[in-house]
Amino acid sequence: MGYQNLIIKGVGAEDLTSIWTEAQLLRGAFLDAFARVEMAVMLYAHLTGAKVTPAMPLSQKLTALEKERKTFNNPRRLDVRIAAIRELLPVRADVVHSALEVAITFDGRVAETKMQFQNASDAARRPLALTTDQLTAMTSRLTRLAMQFSHQRLLAKDPT
Repeated sequence: MGYQNLIIKGVGAEDLTSIWTEAQLLRGAFLDAFARVEMAVMLYAHLTGAKVTPAMPLSQKLTALEKERKTFNNPRRLDVRIAAIRELLPVRADVVHSALEVAITFDGRVAETKMQFQNASDAARRPLALTTDQLTAMTSRLTRLAMQFSHQRLLAKDPT
């Protein structure tokens, strides 16, 4: 079922299935939000003439778009949004390149559930542990960024 490395104390099997399912749904929503951001980046890359390809990593697409900042009506807004996206790229890398683990700890009074992401390419690094609230907040932030990104205005081109 996918409950790798669970730390369980006082939790039944039926609870584990619902917890794991919720974690997978949150993971999917987070990745979908990042996909919407990447679609917005690609749209503006196309509109500005930035040299990008679909196969390029998102970080390189952002760099190419930054080089076209002079074509935006408000380049500072672009800078802020790109910085916010870059801030979440390491989280995305862990979420994408990891098998989801759910850790439930119980201290005798409170059970706490966290999703753990151990980046497959860097096993020496400590796994990223997120609560459902943290992943939900990041997903909301990405959704807002995608929407804001799609509302940016470009400078009018000179008619020639």
